[in-house]
Amino acid sequence: MELIEEIEELKKYKEDNDLTIAELARKIEADDTTVGRWLKGEVTPNSYSLHKVRNFLNDIKNSEDLKPLENFRDKVTREREQTELDINYLKQRIKALNDIEDLDTLVTELNITTQLGNLVRDAHNTPF
Repeated sequence: MELIEEIEELKKYKEDNDLTIAELARKIEADDTTVGRWLKGEVTPNSYSLHKVRNFLNDIKNSEDLKPLENFRDKVTREREQTELDINYLKQRIKALNDIEDLDTLVTELNITTQLGNLVRDAHNTPF
């Protein structure tokens, strides 16, 4: 297997499993910046890293029967985490909107108070 084939297999694995470079790097036990540079073709793995890549690819090939369920679980976990983040964001937005509605009430009261103050001032400045 040529080196370029191994990197292409890594790319394919990353895409097929919807992984980030950081997630792929953790699986290979390599630095994510370095893995990103491999995938872009900027650098090639040194002999130790190449050994880890080959072991990783061999492990994938040997356990393909078990991976689909694990990949599904990983995807469901990522989707659940994203959903929780989205829900928390929406809760924050709703709270901010409620705060704005409270401010609208305060602004209305302040305007009424200002108008009353102007009426009182005008009443004191008008001679009887």
